[in-house]
Amino acid sequence: MRNHVLYIAAGSLSVLISCTPPLPVPPPRFQPDPPFTLKPMSPDGSQIDLAPPPSPSQLEPDPPTATGGYPTAQRTENPDQVLSPYGPFNVIDVTGFKSGQLARDPSNQKIFRVP
Repeated sequence: MRNHVLYIAAGSLSVLISCTPPLPVPPPRFQPDPPFTLKPMSPDGSQIDLAPPPSPSQLEPDPPTATGGYPTAQRTENPDQVLSPYGPFNVIDVTGFKSGQLARDPSNQKIFRVP
């Protein structure tokens, strides 16, 4: 009978041990995607730009220029507004400007001639 008690005690103990929750698994280590790379820095601490300058074919060509070297804006139905000769081709208020005067596109700071 003693053996039966030992078997029952051992079985009960194994059941109790198997019911305990497993140990927590630590989260995986952080790995950036893509892996972190060092960027070149100048001695004064500013970042160095290694990108090559854009080729002339990649730059947006300026529209043809009128006399004086500046392109002329296009007229709109409203005489106080013109269509900028530069992208994104905004409508610009030119109230107070006379035909032939120079104005500046506020979105890109480029100068154009008022028609």
